[in-house]
Amino acid sequence: MTVAVYENPIARDGDYADPFVLRHDGRYYLYSTTPQVDCWSSDDLLHWAPEGPTIAPDVFPGLVPFAPEVVYADGEFHMYTSPSGQGHHVLRSESPTGPFVDVSGNVGHAIDGNVLIDDDGRRYFYWAGDEGIWGCEMPSPTEFGEPVLTGIHMNGWTEGPFVAKRDGRYHMTLTGNHYLSAGYRIDAASSDHPLTGWSPGPLNPLVVSTDPEYTGLGHSCSIVGPDLVSTYLVFHNMNPDLTRHLNIDRQVWGGGRLLVLGPSREAPAPAEPTHRCAWNDGDAASWEVEGGMLAAGHRSAVLTGALDAAALWRIGAVPALTAEVSLTVFDAAEHGVMLETEDGRRIVVGIDRDAHRVHAIDGGEPVGNAPLPPGFAHAALHTWRIVADHDRIEVFLDGRRQPLELAPLDAPALVGVHARGGGVRIGHVALTDTTPDESDRRAVVPVPGRLWAALTPDAPSTQGESLALAAGESAGYRLHAARGGAFSLQLAGVFSAGDVIGVDAGGESTRVPVRHDGHVVTTEIRLTHGENPLRISAVAGRPVIELITVSPGLGDGDAGPVDGALSGYGKALLDPTPRADVDIEAALVFTATESGGHGDLLVRASALSEGGEGADTRLGVNFLLGYSVQLHVDRVVLARHDYDERILASAAADIDSEVPHRVVVRLRGERIAVELDGVPIIDVADVLPHATGATGIRAAGGNLRVEGLVVRGIAHT
Repeated sequence: MTVAVYENPIARDGDYADPFVLRHDGRYYLYSTTPQVDCWSSDDLLHWAPEGPTIAPDVFPGLVPFAPEVVYADGEFHMYTSPSGQGHHVLRSESPTGPFVDVSGNVGHAIDGNVLIDDDGRRYFYWAGDEGIWGCEMPSPTEFGEPVLTGIHMNGWTEGPFVAKRDGRYHMTLTGNHYLSAGYRIDAASSDHPLTGWSPGPLNPLVVSTDPEYTGLGHSCSIVGPDLVSTYLVFHNMNPDLTRHLNIDRQVWGGGRLLVLGPSREAPAPAEPTHRCAWNDGDAASWEVEGGMLAAGHRSAVLTGALDAAALWRIGAVPALTAEVSLTVFDAAEHGVMLETEDGRRIVVGIDRDAHRVHAIDGGEPVGNAPLPPGFAHAALHTWRIVADHDRIEVFLDGRRQPLELAPLDAPALVGVHARGGGVRIGHVALTDTTPDESDRRAVVPVPGRLWAALTPDAPSTQGESLALAAGESAGYRLHAARGGAFSLQLAGVFSAGDVIGVDAGGESTRVPVRHDGHVVTTEIRLTHGENPLRISAVAGRPVIELITVSPGLGDGDAGPVDGALSGYGKALLDPTPRADVDIEAALVFTATESGGHGDLLVRASALSEGGEGADTRLGVNFLLGYSVQLHVDRVVLARHDYDERILASAAADIDSEVPHRVVVRLRGERIAVELDGVPIIDVADVLPHATGATGIRAAGGNLRVEGLVVRGIAHT
C-alpha cells in the first residue's frame, strides 16, 4: 500500500511569516505577518486556499501587524497582533476570515502575543520581551493583568511563545536567535503552572536546521490534526529573498515530554479521521433518532424535540475513540453529547442552561458537574471533544477539560447528540477509533530523527519515560526515510555488560552485544526510501531504553592531519564528516586576549551558527550542537552544547601559551575522555549524548592554532 507523503515546505506561493493556525468547526485557518493579515483555509493542513485580507488597509497605516494570532470563544474571534512591534492591539470579528476591527487600542507588551484559555476558563497572555517570555492573566479578552516574567528565555534573541496544555501540564514552544540567522530555532519548556515554575525541555533545541537550503526554522504554533488524535507543529523557514515558507511536523509526548518528529523534508501526510460526517452527502441516514427529528442541510443538521431528543451516530461501535462534535443551540434548556455502549450503558454529558453548568449522567445517575466560566455564551457555537477507552473517559468543551468523574468504557461505544426543550444545530462531526496517547505510540518517525523509546504500541500506557525489556521481549517502531541508505542507530538508556540487543530494520537483523555497563548502544542499519519497520529486542539481559536516535550514515576511514587557526571569536569544522565514536588528536596553541578566553576542540559538532543576523560570532559563541574541549589559562573544561553551554567536567591545568599542548579526546558512546600532554584528566558520561557530529575548532577570546589534527573512526562490532 502506498502511503501519502508531504514535503516541507508545504506551501511556497506566499509569505507565511510567523504562521498561526486556528481550528474552528473542523476547518483550519492560517494567518501570517502580512500588511493586511492575509488568511488561508484548509481541510487537511496541507492544501491552503486564500481567503484574502482580514483587516482593512487603514487599520494600521504604514505598519505591518506582527505575528497575528486568532482565538475563538463564545461566538467571537479575537486577533492579537503588534503592528511593527509597537505594542499589541486586540481586534474582533464574527468570522475567522474577518473583517477584524480594533477594539482595544495599543495595550503594549512588545511582540508575539499568544493566548491560552485554561480548563477553568481563565485566560493567560504570553509575549516576548528583552528578558525572555512574559505572561499575565487576562480578566477579559481585551484586558491584561500584572506581568510575570516566566523565567524562560533562549541564549540571545527570544520570541514566539505558544502555550498548550496536555494531561494537566503546560507546554511552551518558543523561538530564539535572530530571525535572519541560520540558527533560528525552536525550544520547548514545561510547567505545572501557567505563569511560573517553567523548565526547559530535555532535548532542546526542539527544531533546528542550518542547511543552507532549509534554514531559519521558527515561530511555531501547535494544532490538532484532521484525525483528531495527532498534533502538528506549524512553523516557517527563511528564504534568500526574506520571504518565508510554511512547514509542519508531527509532535508527540512521551512521559509528559514534548518532542517534534523533525525537522523533516518528507513525512507521512496527516491522517483523516476514521469517520467524518458529510451532512450534504447522505450521512444523515447513519444517525438513529429517538424522540425528535433530524433535518440535514449543506454543512449541518438540526436535531429538535419537544421533550428529550437523541441522535446516535451508528457507524459501528468501537472500543476506543476520540470524537469531536460542534453544536449551536437554540431554545434548548439542555443539550450536549453522549456515548452509548453495546451493553446498553448510556453516558450523557451536556450543558444545563438554567444552572449554567456542565453535568454528566451515567446509566441514569448523576456522576459530576462543573460550572461554566463567566460570560459563557449559550447560543454560540461550541465544540465538544470526547476521548474514551478502557482507561478513562475525558470530556473537553471548547478545548477545556471538564472535571467529570466518568468510569472507563467497558464495551465498544457509539457517539451521539442530545437536546431537551428545543433544538440544536450539529455542525462538524468526526470520530477516530483511537486516542491521542495511542496515536503517539504509533507515530511514524521521519529519519534522520529521534523518538522517546516508550512511544511504542508494545509498551503499556503506564510505561513512563523509559522502555524496559526483559529477555525475549521486543518493541516495534515505524520509520520513514526520505531516501534509502545507511544510517546510524543510537539507543540511549541503561545497559549492563552481557546484555544483547537485537535490531531488525530494513529486512536485516543485527545482534549487538553490550561489553560494558553504560548508557549508549550504537549500531548501523540500512533503510529503504519510505516506511521501514524497526524492531528492538532484548536477546539477553534487561536493557532499559529511553531515547532512539537515527542519524545519517557515518563517514568511513580516518581524517587528517589538518591544521587550522582562529582569532577572537569563531568556529570552524576541520573534519566535516559526521562520526560517532572516534579518537581525536591534535596539538593546540592558545593565547587568551581577554579574561576568561579559551581555545577549543569541537567534537560531535553539528548545526553551527552565528548570532544576530548570522555574523555575530561573540553572540553565537555557543550556537552549536555537540561538545567542546576547552583550554583555559588554568584548566581544561569539557562542555555540552545545545545552543547554550553546560559544563560536564573541569580539571586544573597549567596552559602555557608559548608551547603546543597535545590534546587527545576519545568518544565511546556516552563516555568522553580527555588527555592533556599524555595525562588522562577527564572521563565523564553524558546520559543522553549527542549521537554523531563533525570535528572542529573554536576560539572564544583569544588566538588559537591547531596543528596535525587527526580523527580516527572506531568501528562498531
